[in-house]
Amino acid sequence: MYHAETIDVAVIGGGHAGCEAALAAARLGMRTVLFAISLDSIAMMPCNPSIGGSSKGHLVREVDALGGEMGKVIDKTYIQTKMLNTVYSLRAQADKQAYQSEMKHRLENTPNLKIKQAEIVDIRMENGRVSGVVTAAGAVYDCKAAVLCMGTYMKARC
Repeated sequence: MYHAETIDVAVIGGGHAGCEAALAAARLGMRTVLFAISLDSIAMMPCNPSIGGSSKGHLVREVDALGGEMGKVIDKTYIQTKMLNTVYSLRAQADKQAYQSEMKHRLENTPNLKIKQAEIVDIRMENGRVSGVVTAAGAVYDCKAAVLCMGTYMKARC
């Protein structure tokens, strides 16, 4: 193992939650690294690339109110919007590649934020607190916090 870098926050996973967590930490002035197994999978949407609906639509509005990017990126990349049934919840369907490209561009151009292609295999603890993360290649990133955002592709298990 070797010491790679000292950072403030390690964000593990590059889906919607990981992107928002990394942006939020970096905007607060924390040295942040977003770790993704593949750089090509950052902000990748599923086969039904939509944002909105009765549950996620509410969440996106809250994230938007707090300065998040998901709502802004879907506004820039949607190909259609639709008001759903009698609950009147808006859903926007995205151009998958455009959404992914736009979100990745925003991440890459945010001060205090780096993106690394690496699999995190261990979270180090000292005195009950996070002290670092370890990649599969043996790189150690000392950090004060780790945000786990593995998402639905991990069966949403923590």
